[in-house]
Order: sequence, then C-alpha cells, then structure tokens
Amino acid sequence: MQKKAIVLAIGAAFLVQGAAWAQKKGGGEKKEADSVVELYGKVYPEIIFPSSSGATAAGTATCTICEAATGENQVVKRAEMESSNSRFGVRGYERMGEGLKAIFQLETQFLLDSNPTPFAQRDSFVGIASDKWGTVKLGRMDTPFKEYGDDLSFLNVSSGNFVSTSGIYRHIGFGGQNNAARFHERRVNVVQYESPDLGPVDFKIQWSTNEGKTATRDPRVLSMGLKYELGPVEFLFGHEIHYDLFGLSVNSPSAMRNNNDQSVRSKDQATAIAAKFKWGIHTFEIDANRKKYEEPNSIAGRVRSYQNNAYEFIWEARWSNQWRTALEYVKATAGKCSVVAQSCNTGGLNGEQFQFGIAYYFSRRTSLFFLASLVKNGYSAAYNNSNLQDISPGEDIRQLAFGIHTTF
Repeated sequence: MQKKAIVLAIGAAFLVQGAAWAQKKGGGEKKEADSVVELYGKVYPEIIFPSSSGATAAGTATCTICEAATGENQVVKRAEMESSNSRFGVRGYERMGEGLKAIFQLETQFLLDSNPTPFAQRDSFVGIASDKWGTVKLGRMDTPFKEYGDDLSFLNVSSGNFVSTSGIYRHIGFGGQNNAARFHERRVNVVQYESPDLGPVDFKIQWSTNEGKTATRDPRVLSMGLKYELGPVEFLFGHEIHYDLFGLSVNSPSAMRNNNDQSVRSKDQATAIAAKFKWGIHTFEIDANRKKYEEPNSIAGRVRSYQNNAYEFIWEARWSNQWRTALEYVKATAGKCSVVAQSCNTGGLNGEQFQFGIAYYFSRRTSLFFLASLVKNGYSAAYNNSNLQDISPGEDIRQLAFGIHTTF
C-alpha cells in the first residue's frame, strides 16, 4: 500500500507540474515558459586497442629540459574500455522580467565502466543573463580560450577522447605533461562575463580568482575569446594568461625548477587564432597558437623560458543523414628555451597527430563510430593521448576504437 501511495503521489506531482506549465504557456499559446528545468546528457563508451613503438634508445641525448631516454616502449598492447567525458546534467532558468533570467547548470562526468567521479565536477555555475547587457556567471567552467578554438569536435566525441587535440595543440611535450602547463583546462572559482547578441560578434572574458594568494605568490588565470561570423566563415580569437602556476618548472628536471623559490614569479600565456568554413556538406577548420612560459630569474642552471607554436587542420564531411567522416592533422614545433648561464636546446621536441574517423547515425542522437589515431613524437618528445598509459620519449602511439554515441 505504501508503494502504491508513493507512485500515486509522484504521478500527482507530475500532473500538477504539467498544469502549472500549461498556465505559464498561456493555455496553449506559443510562449516561452517562465521557468524551466532540463535534464540532458551525452554518453559515448568505446573499446580501444592501443599499441606503440619507436621509443628513443637509452643514452641518446635529449633536449636540455626533457626527460632522459629509456629505450622502453611503455604502452601495453591490450583492449581497454573508456567512456571519455560522458556526462549527465541539470540546467534551467527563471524569467525575472525586464529581459533578465536567473540561470544555472550542474554537470557531472560519469564513467560507464567504473564511476569514481564526484558530483558536478564539470561546467557548473549560477548566473544572471540579460538580453541587453550580457551574462555573468559564477562557478566552475571551461575557459573562453578553450572554447574559442579547436571548435569543430571530431565526430562529436573528441572531449576526453584520444582524438582530442589538446595534448599536442595546447600543451607541451615533456615532463610528464603536468597540466599546469596546459591551456585547455576547466577553471575553478571563476567569474565570467559573456556579451549579449552583438550581431556577427560575441565574446567572453573569465577571471579565476586568486584564493591561493600568499605574501609571495598570486596564482590566477585570465582568459578571453572572441568570435566573428562572416557568412559561411567564422573567425575565432583567444588569449589566456597564467600567473604563478609555473607550468614550465613543474615539467622541467627538478634541478632546474623555480616553483619552490619564493623569489621567482611566473607568467605563462597563449594566443590563438582559428578560421572555420562551411561549404556544402563539408566543414573545414584551421587553427594556430603560440605558447610562452616565462620565469625570470638569475640563478645559474635554472630554467627561464620556453616557447613553441602549434597548428591543426580538420575536415568533416556529412555525406548523408547517416554517414559522416572526419580527418585531422595536428603539429607542435620543437620551439626554443633558455636556461640561466647555459645553452638550451629543444632538439626532438616536435610532435604530430594524424587521425581519421567514420560515424553511422541511426538518428540525430545516436551513432556508431570508428576512430584511428597516430601520435608521432620527436626523439625528445612525449606527447601522450592515452588516458590510461604512460609513454617514454620518442614513443609513437597508435590507437583504434569502436564505440556508441548517444545524447538525451
């Protein structure tokens, strides 16, 4: 009887909600509701088959700020299951009059094969949106620099997947790739402003507050992005600055680091530009960025700076309602570095990524996909697109995958 009562109560609640919705819609008129709560999600598990070869022989000289070569290929050839950034979310708004809305979103990653992830660790925020003045959000969010570039998702499954370009395009290829050096992060303690509808232009600016500030350090992030639409062409621009995050030191050999020296400060920054073009069933995108890591100091043997450029090109074709393909190339240059009172070389610190994918759509929401990727590392580089395995300098990674994608 108690179970029946609970079921009846839940049913009654939905009926009341439906009636309230109808009233807000004006008795069947096509009018947007005064408040909405929406459940949504994206799920794309896959089976991956990794392999590798080409690790640089032990004893081979690598770049000044790189790890020593081991000669051992670390990737184990096996079958893996991953679900990348599969996620579930709750979002909504409440109209407050005068063109204002209160908005919110709580988004959680979950892993289908195992799920140790906490609640709402992805983009989650609350804010006020104005048709005239724009939107202000507070919470945890991707940076505008990340959003305004690398815009064409690889078959809509690249987020958190091995076909993501972030490892080569927005990172560096040495030191275990500690994420302090990566310009592809979701920031916490964020205040973000988003422009209103300005016709062909929109922009965002984000400040990650400095809760970690001390007498000698002020870690914080400033990120911004802008998009300009010109018919079938979109131009995107991004710039981001990391203060006192020491992305270079934490990836350099321990004897060269400055991050524990309270007299040294760091400033890392990246600038990017992209163009996206649609032509019939085809979409093309070209991106380029420059990353600079600076830690001014005068202590002999300590690292001072590193700079490199990265480029990418992607082509997606929608051959029919069912079939899509994607082809992508990414390249990172070896760059240049400086160390106090000694020479610094970056030989072999270059990397490339080649990938192809094909998807068959049963509907607009559900598809099967096949992915193939190759990461080629220079003899000093360790660019790694595997989520589960480490690699050695010079080790090239090949990955194949079959998966299912659906949204709701």
